[in-house]
Amino acid sequence: MLRRTSAMLLATASLVGAGFAMGAPAQAVPACTPDNACLYSDAYFTGFERDDYSSRPNWSTLTYDYAPTRKLYAGDGVVDNVSSINSMDPDTKISIYYNSGYAGPCFKVAAYGLVDDFAKITLSSGSTANDRMNSHNFSNNCAGNTYNIF
Repeated sequence: MLRRTSAMLLATASLVGAGFAMGAPAQAVPACTPDNACLYSDAYFTGFERDDYSSRPNWSTLTYDYAPTRKLYAGDGVVDNVSSINSMDPDTKISIYYNSGYAGPCFKVAAYGLVDDFAKITLSSGSTANDRMNSHNFSNNCAGNTYNIF
């Protein structure tokens, strides 16, 4: 009887412990203003941030909040370029484009969607989106896939 009670307690403790471990998120997403898009320089919503409220045809003219010397796009492969996004727009997808002026290969982020690492996105050109994208539009205009990864 004592063994059975000990075994049951051990099993219960293991399940409770596993529940707590499994219930914790891998990475918390920082707060973003409702209806905005938050763009981050690093994967998993880290690094420099820009909390943005409208479509932007050219990221090379924009800087991150509180980092006026760091551009959202400074040429292909620059490590400070946008690498993740949190969309807080409840009813509109966000189209992300390779070129300025909403042109070139693109992908969409779902309404209230998250893309935690642009390196996971393969563009129609065959390259990844990481550190390469240059404009965003609050629209469903992009012909690319829609993502909500987290």
